[in-house]
Amino acid sequence: MPYTESTVYDRSSYYFFTMTFWVFDAMFTAYMAFPLERSIIFKERSSGAYHLSAYFMAKTTSEAPARLALPAIYMTISYWMSGVNNNFGIFIASTLCSLLSVLAGESIGLFLGAAVLDMEKGMVIMTVAALGLMVVGGFFVRNVPHWLLWLGYISPFKYSYNSSVQLVFDRPVPCDGSGLLAACGGDDTGAVSVEDVLQFLGVQFSAGFNAAMLLVIFIVVRIFAFYALKSKKAEERM
Repeated sequence: MPYTESTVYDRSSYYFFTMTFWVFDAMFTAYMAFPLERSIIFKERSSGAYHLSAYFMAKTTSEAPARLALPAIYMTISYWMSGVNNNFGIFIASTLCSLLSVLAGESIGLFLGAAVLDMEKGMVIMTVAALGLMVVGGFFVRNVPHWLLWLGYISPFKYSYNSSVQLVFDRPVPCDGSGLLAACGGDDTGAVSVEDVLQFLGVQFSAGFNAAMLLVIFIVVRIFAFYALKSKKAEERM
């Protein structure tokens, strides 16, 4: 893929698809962890065999390697096949961002699964929540209503897409006469700065900040998931 004006959307679309697919996969797979084992969880809790925290930590940590293996393999193959950037350091950084987004999406799935143990009701809520977070992630919809702006700041799609796109555009983009970027003015000479390209794509914050927010979502929402599971009343455990 040539590094020119006409391929700006191709590069950003690669990361949008990558982050969307793997975050969705992590969310829905993680959601089913607790509802499917609902009767076992509360049977073991009533018998006092072990603390809920022990079960929660064992369940979430034991499944993490399998959850991360496929995205890592996917990135290793697709990154070099697509030719988004031949810099090995950027490959490592963007792969880490994708794995962080998977963990963040997993935490959201675990939280909703723990909060709504009924499979049918929970799947509806999971679908609405996942699609809502994706829509406000900044790729499809740029003009989000003011009363929904806050939702974008808890969306792993937003931070994973922003961090990866910032990494891949690591130098000015040459104009090629395609007219995609207004800064080129339709000319095939000159180049557009990285800042202008990121502004054109609607990318916010720095790559480091976006990655840090993925880490925050991963940790904080996972803690919420534990307390949501712990707070279930006796009648809900039957």
